[in-house]
Amino acid sequence: MTSTLPPFVQASSGSLGSAVAKSLAYPLDLVTTRIQAQKLSSVRDLIRKHGFLSFYDGLTTDAGATLLSSFLYYYAYSFLRSLLTRGKSKTAMLSVPQELATGYLAGIFSRALTTPLSIITVQLQTERDDNGSDNHDTSDSLPTETGFRAVCRSIYRAEGVRGFWKGFSTTFLLSLNPAITLFLFQVFRRLVLRGRDRAAPTPGQAFVGGAVANSIAVTVLYPLILSKTLIQTARTSSSNASVSPDSKSPEAVHTIRGTLMTQYNDGGVAALYRGLHAQILKGVLTQGVAMMVKQRIEQLVIQAYLRRRALRSTS
Repeated sequence: MTSTLPPFVQASSGSLGSAVAKSLAYPLDLVTTRIQAQKLSSVRDLIRKHGFLSFYDGLTTDAGATLLSSFLYYYAYSFLRSLLTRGKSKTAMLSVPQELATGYLAGIFSRALTTPLSIITVQLQTERDDNGSDNHDTSDSLPTETGFRAVCRSIYRAEGVRGFWKGFSTTFLLSLNPAITLFLFQVFRRLVLRGRDRAAPTPGQAFVGGAVANSIAVTVLYPLILSKTLIQTARTSSSNASVSPDSKSPEAVHTIRGTLMTQYNDGGVAALYRGLHAQILKGVLTQGVAMMVKQRIEQLVIQAYLRRRALRSTS
């Protein structure tokens, strides 16, 4: 991301790119979440019972979370990077520890503020029953109505305000995901690209670099990604399909260690990577498109600036 543009421009282009990418890949995102939470018997059953529009449950909330989270992340990243490169060339490369630390801190900052929207999105994505039988649970923790407000009331009644940051402990580890992705993207630029393309990759090069970098990062951190989804979809007074019936302790569904141990005991190492293929495919689309759109927007901003300067010099 070694752009010389101001932090606000980088944040705006990054958030728009992320929002476009997430919107395009949203049905796959929803399917991935339901696979991870073991709430998808088949795509066909979901379509048959609820129609194609069910693949866009929670899209509005997710779009808002993506715009806000990405803007905060790119702004914090570019701001911190500008501090580290002060007095140096604007395109100076950071060391590996600096690159990872900058991305990590930016990730924690952005996720701390947008975790509530992420939790609401995940529960909107998984609230529909697709196994052919209606859910008759009348527990106070499960809303009989659906939608954004119903999910908010359900979370608040079950766990209070703290429920909107459920699973936040995983943030301190999963914030490494964007940090590793950006670091690997930088490695891609240094090793693969040459000349002007290294300083300003084309949209196509940005797509490939972003997709490869994200795939590697997701594979490394996937058990934590799965754990986060399971924690955020768990409802305190209902039996969760992703949790072993023998697990009585709240630790089984509310901590990283408890969730991972439950999954491992139920299905071994393979259970810790359930849905990895869908997650990687989603990541290829979202991260690749996000990087591509971001680079294109920044190119347009630079071109507009150069045209404006040329007009001033001729006037």
